[in-house]
Parts: sequence; C-alpha cells; structure tokens
Amino acid sequence: MVLLVDMGNTRLSLAGWQGGKAVCAGQLPTDRGWSEARYTAALAEALKPFAVKEWSGCALSSVVPPLTGPVSAALRAVTGCEPVVLGPENIGFRVLTRDAIGADMMAGAEGALARFAMPAIVADLGTATTFCAQNKAGDVLGVAIAPGVALGLDALVSRASHLRSIAFEPPGPAIGTTTAESMQSGVIYGAACLVDGMFRRMAAEMDPAEGAPSLILTGGLAPLVAPYCATKPSLAPDLLFEGLWRCYRRAGGKE
Repeated sequence: MVLLVDMGNTRLSLAGWQGGKAVCAGQLPTDRGWSEARYTAALAEALKPFAVKEWSGCALSSVVPPLTGPVSAALRAVTGCEPVVLGPENIGFRVLTRDAIGADMMAGAEGALARFAMPAIVADLGTATTFCAQNKAGDVLGVAIAPGVALGLDALVSRASHLRSIAFEPPGPAIGTTTAESMQSGVIYGAACLVDGMFRRMAAEMDPAEGAPSLILTGGLAPLVAPYCATKPSLAPDLLFEGLWRCYRRAGGKE
C-alpha cells in the first residue's frame, strides 16, 4: 500500500492507496507551529487504524512550503520510504501560466487528465475555491482563485456581530425567513452560483474548436454543492489523490 498525503492550508488529508483507489483515509491539522517530531508522532498515531505493516512508498502534495520539509521527514520516519514530493518535474502535462501553480492544482489536473475527457475545468472547493482550465491535450491554460466556502463563512461570522456560524447542510428556500436559512441559502446556493458562473466565463475564453469543456468538482464540500449547480458537474472526491498517485508512479514509485 502507498501512503498519499495532500497538505492543504487547513489540513493534511491521508489516504492509503491500493488497487487504484483509497482504501483507508485520515486527517491531521496543518499547523505551522508543529515540529518535525510533533508531526512524526501525530502521523504515526493517525496511521494506526490503517493497520499497514509495511508501506510500499509515499507521496506528498504540499501548498505550505515551510512545512514541506518537516512533513517529508515525518513521512520518511514513519513509513521507512523516501517521499515523492509533487512538483513540475513529475507531471504529465504542460503548465502554460506565467506564474507557477500550486501542487494541489497540479494533482487535480493530473487526476482529471487520467479520468475525464478533455478539455475540462476542475473546480476544487477547499480552503480556497480554485478553478483550473485544461485544453484538449490536458495542458493547464490558467486558473482562477476565490476564497473558500468555509473561509468566507468564517469571515462573515467574525465580522458580523449578529450572525452565528451554521452547519454545512442542504439549504432550504433561496428566500430565507430565518437567519440560519438565509445564511445557508447564501453560502450553499452562492457557492453553486460561483461554480456555474466561473465555469461559463472560463469556458467562453477556451478554444471552441476543441469542443465544450466538462466541469469536474472536487474538494470537501463538493458533494454538498454539486446538486445545486446548473452545469451538472462530475463529482470526483479522490481526484487529487488519483493525480498524486500517478505522479508518484511517474517518478518511479513502487506499487
């Protein structure tokens, strides 16, 4: 089994990958105050339920550069394997942007290229909500980045004294009659409208000769938001892990 780790700005998502899918999963916080030793201990504890006697390898996708070294060292210590760290050298497509893109977007683009027909737009509902446009060859044309759904809610609650946090659950009417209904409407329907609107705008800027792009939705809140999207996206909850796995194999990682 291979251990895949996706380190975002909020959490480390862990997956034991075997037979082309995640067979076990876990999480740790992304904490810039944690040392290598703290991550090693926490990782060892988080992996106990996986009940893996020997790891074949491990791979890391990180958008938090200060923690890439400590977490890589923790992975090395816990698995006994040298981690493959996702970077431009182990992806199977070109990135046509003027600035570098995050490892999470590279992993998502790799997974999308493997699983879906191109062209495509990948929307990832994470700490940030990101949109990644890929052409017919799977090359990344460019991206759009917006505040994440949970991040936006946290900011709203922290700045508006009369508002309290709400649970992420299916919304009721768009025209809310209670504060909670109104916030659920704005947060969930608003996220769906953002996905639909950005998809239309980005699709309009892509080459029509290559055909209409498909929309792929991933990230923690994707299953909640997807039913309210008019564009009817394809849900791919493990897209980043699948992309990270393929990059790991391209780098020579063992199954």
